Amino acid sequence: MLLAAGECPFSRREVISKVTVMIDAPITIKPFSLRIMVVGGLIVFGLGFFSARYGIDFTSANAGPGNPPSQLSPQTLRADANPARLAAGTVPDANAPALVHVVIRNMKFDPAAVELKRGDVVEWKNEDITPHTATSASFDSASIDPDKSWRHTFSASGSFSYGCTFHPDMKAVVTVK
Repeated sequence: MLLAAGECPFSRREVISKVTVMIDAPITIKPFSLRIMVVGGLIVFGLGFFSARYGIDFTSANAGPGNPPSQLSPQTLRADANPARLAAGTVPDANAPALVHVVIRNMKFDPAAVELKRGDVVEWKNEDITPHTATSASFDSASIDPDKSWRHTFSASGSFSYGCTFHPDMKAVVTVK
């Protein structure tokens, strides 16, 4: 059946009922957009977690394929080089115990190696988001909560390897001369 221009095969009543059905149809949200949001959120979470865990800096202006970011090398901190021992205008006492600070941050002890003399004190300060321990065969801090610290006085000479009981890959050493 051929229709002339301007003719409609439906009656007026049929057209009105079809328009009403289209208006009353429920609006559905496709789950595709939700999946994109979940995947994107997981990617952002993963980047944040690994950057905090491994100390990765995504904002480094110099880093690139031809210019990798510089790597930090482990250092040994000597107790006699600790500026915390020296008050302004005073002469250091050779017999006074030194206070050496070890910071727990990004799932690492910093510095990872400390050199002291007998009687010196090491203070571990947890600046991480999770509890940690400083545990060796000769000392145990128990759990050090975030933003808390713990001190230990080393009275015997030797090399004391220690780590975190919660995170076995966290290791460091204190050497007492």
